[in-house]
Amino acid sequence: MPVLIGGVGELYQSDLDLGRHAVERLAGADLGPDVVVEELHYGAVAVAQRLQDLQPESLLLVGAVEWGGARGEVRRRLLRDPTPDPEDVQAAVRDAAVGYVGIDLLLDVCAGFGVLPSRTVVLEVQPARTGPGDEMSPEARAALHQVVAAVRAEVRRRPLIEVVTALHERCAGDRLEPSPALTTMRELLGELDELDRTGHWGAAFARRDRLRLDIAGNRTSEGMEHLDWALWWALIEELDRLQPLDAGLLGTDRG
Repeated sequence: MPVLIGGVGELYQSDLDLGRHAVERLAGADLGPDVVVEELHYGAVAVAQRLQDLQPESLLLVGAVEWGGARGEVRRRLLRDPTPDPEDVQAAVRDAAVGYVGIDLLLDVCAGFGVLPSRTVVLEVQPARTGPGDEMSPEARAALHQVVAAVRAEVRRRPLIEVVTALHERCAGDRLEPSPALTTMRELLGELDELDRTGHWGAAFARRDRLRLDIAGNRTSEGMEHLDWALWWALIEELDRLQPLDAGLLGTDRG
C-alpha cells in the first residue's frame, strides 16, 4: 500500500482539530485505489503500530501546529529517512503515553520505532484559535481549502517523483556522453528535486520545453538505451499531464 494520508490533531479544539476536518473532506475523494485516508489522533504509539501493519511507501500528515507562521499560513515539510536522537524518542514515547498529541511527537515515535516511511510529507497550518470549540477560525477554514488542494497535488505527483528517482540513477556518472540534452535533463531533475523539497515548480516547465527542443534537434547523448528514452519521454508526458492541473498551486514558472 503506497500512500497513507493522516489527519493529526486535538479533537474539538478549534483550529487544532484541522486534521480531522481535512480527513473528512479527503475521505470521499477519488485519490486512487492505493491511497488510504485516516484520522491519526489516537496516540503516537498506536499510530506506529498502524504504520507497522500497513507498511506504506510514503506518508502524508496534515494538521494545525503552532510553528511561528502567520495565522492560517501553511508550511510544507519533506522528511527523508529521519534519524531522531534516542533521548528525543524516549521523551516522545513518555509524552505519548500520557496522552499528548502532535505531529512532531508522532514523527519522533514512529521514526524511533523504525516504522516511518522513507518519504514523509507534512502540511502544517499555523492556528489562529486554540482551546475548546467545534468551530475553526476563518483563517484556518481558508487554509483547509489550500491544504486539501495540496494533498491532491501530492498524490498527483507520485508518478512524476517515481520517474525522477529512476532518471537520477540513469543520468548519474559518465555512462552517457555529454550533450546539451543531458545537461538540460540534469537541470530539469534539479528543478524537480526542488519541487519535491518545497512544493514549488520553479523553472521545471521551461526546462522541459528546452529538453524537447534538444531532442528534436538531435542534441542527445551517444549510448542512450531503450530504457533511457522511455524514461525521458515518461518524464515529459508526466509534466504535460500535471502542468494544467497544479502548476499554479504552490509555485509558478520562472524563466
